[in-house]
Amino acid sequence: MALSHVMNVISNAGIVGAGTGSGGGGGGGSNLDSQTVTVGTHTQSFAGGSGLPASTGHWRGKFTNSYATAGSISDGTSNLYSGASIVELYYTWNTVYGVSYLALRIDGGSLANSGWTTLTVGTTAFQRTAATYNGSSSGDTQWTWTTSGDLTGAQNPFAASGQTTTCVFT
Repeated sequence: MALSHVMNVISNAGIVGAGTGSGGGGGGGSNLDSQTVTVGTHTQSFAGGSGLPASTGHWRGKFTNSYATAGSISDGTSNLYSGASIVELYYTWNTVYGVSYLALRIDGGSLANSGWTTLTVGTTAFQRTAATYNGSSSGDTQWTWTTSGDLTGAQNPFAASGQTTTCVFT
């Protein structure tokens, strides 16, 4: 079991803070893991038809879908889940249907839905308890935060394509 995970369990029991050293280690620091996403982007046009309008889907972050693979994560391993690979961390939206969300997918099914409180992507905080948790997403574990009908990408927390965005778990 990773030291960071042990410290987190102890922290959750109220014994000590689970700082990693960046904020005073064991005291005021609550930074449990930090990842740097080099932002990849993809835009996909959908023709519509059968009564459905044409639309455009957008993805930003690190992702793999049936249309594209883009972006990267450094170091890409989760301190919270014993070094499991962070498979995806991305934001997506559609220009017509208002389907928009942030997704985090980590290698390994049924990872605990605990051990951290907030994922901050850039300057936008996402509470773990506000996410939809799926412990069996194709052998991985996924958290999804639905945003409110973003048709333009205005709620996208990632930087521009090719730039980096820091993502911190607390």
